[in-house]
Amino acid sequence: MKPKLRREQILRAATTVFAAKGYHRASITDIIERSGIARGTFYLYFDGKREIFSELVDVLLARIINCMKRVELGPGSPPWTDQIKANMLRIATILIEESELTRILYNHAPGLDEDFDKKLREFYESLTHRTADALRLGQEMGLLRKNLDPVLAAHHLVGSVREVMYHFSATPGAGAKLSPMIDELMSYSTLGLLAPRPPAKAKKTKKR
Repeated sequence: MKPKLRREQILRAATTVFAAKGYHRASITDIIERSGIARGTFYLYFDGKREIFSELVDVLLARIINCMKRVELGPGSPPWTDQIKANMLRIATILIEESELTRILYNHAPGLDEDFDKKLREFYESLTHRTADALRLGQEMGLLRKNLDPVLAAHHLVGSVREVMYHFSATPGAGAKLSPMIDELMSYSTLGLLAPRPPAKAKKTKKR
């Protein structure tokens, strides 16, 4: 087997083992047995389970960051709500497709050690920063409330999506329900952000 395919084989096996047992209870032996390889072969690719766990988390976080697109509000751009929904849908799709990695990210990565905690903080800070930038653009365009705190609102949006996806990613057949779920999230998340509509002008009645 080619080195690249062998490495992917080990990573897939480790994903299943970590998702089932967690980081601390999983062992190199578990991963080797799941991979169906010799112990010496494992060490040709990885020094230990800490290294392989780190790579799994790094790959998932990179996929999520890279799938996000900047919200554009120029002439001819799609509605900003559609662009945010598309970002949320892309993130949710990755988390559902990689459900085992998602469980690892939520259940086993936080609190593992100082380096992992820093990695996760930087990841969520990046998501929050990008979301806050999109909200500022919405304020500049007059779409969102002028007194809106974009950073606080961004924390709310990222946090609510994170919590929903934690439960949703473990739901059987969740992939078919992604779009309605994102619609619902967008509905209740954006209602409090929108700029108030100007009052409708009363129609003048003609004097007879």
